[in-house]
Amino acid sequence: MTGAEDNRLRRWVLRLSRTLTLRQALSAVAALVVLASGLFGGLATARTSGPTELVAGEQVHAEPFDVTVERARWLTDLGLEGETPRGRYISVVATIKNTSDHPVYRSEIRDTMRLHGLDGVFRRESGKETGPSEAATPRVLVVADASELASAAPGLEYEVVFLWEQAEYMPVPEDATVAVAARTWRQSTLDDQYLWFDPTVTHAGSIAIEKAKEES
Repeated sequence: MTGAEDNRLRRWVLRLSRTLTLRQALSAVAALVVLASGLFGGLATARTSGPTELVAGEQVHAEPFDVTVERARWLTDLGLEGETPRGRYISVVATIKNTSDHPVYRSEIRDTMRLHGLDGVFRRESGKETGPSEAATPRVLVVADASELASAAPGLEYEVVFLWEQAEYMPVPEDATVAVAARTWRQSTLDDQYLWFDPTVTHAGSIAIEKAKEES
C-alpha cells in the first residue's frame, strides 16, 4: 500500500468514526482490514501441522534416535550366503544414534522408518504377500557386517540399511517418501513395564532411489 492510499484510508476511518456508532465503526474497520490485506496478497494462513521435511544427508531427531538418511538404492542381489531374493531390494542407508538412557529393540528399530508411495512390496521378511510399502516392515542390517540390528544400546551410533523387497513385476521406482517415526518411553497400560510406545511420524521427505553399483 502506498503512502497516499494509506492516508486516504485513515481519513475514511476518521470520517466514519464521526458519523457512525462505535459498533458500526468497528465493523467498518474490520472490513477495511480484510480489504487492505487483499492488497498484500491476503491474510497469512496458519501452517498446517504435519511431519517436518526430511532431507538426505541432514540429521533429524525422532525420539529416541538421531537419524541421518544418507541415500536410497535398489539392487537384485545382496551377496549374502543363503539369501534367496523374492524380487528386487529397496534399501535406505542411514545412521542412527540412540540418544536415550534406554535400549531400543528390534521391533521398535524396524518401526523407526517406513517407505511411502510404492506398491508390490513384500509385507514381511518371509512369505509371498505383497501390498503398499507403508504396510511393509523392513529388516535392519548393520552395514559393517550385514548382521541384523537386534538392539540399539544407549549412546551408541550405528550405520544401518533399512531393507525392503519389491516384487519383480513392479516397475523400478525412481523415488519414494521416507518417513521417520518417534516413540515415547512410558509405562504400559497393561502392566508395570516401561517400553517405547506410540510411534508417530515426525519427519518425511522424497528420496531418489538409484541403482546400486555392481561389485566388480
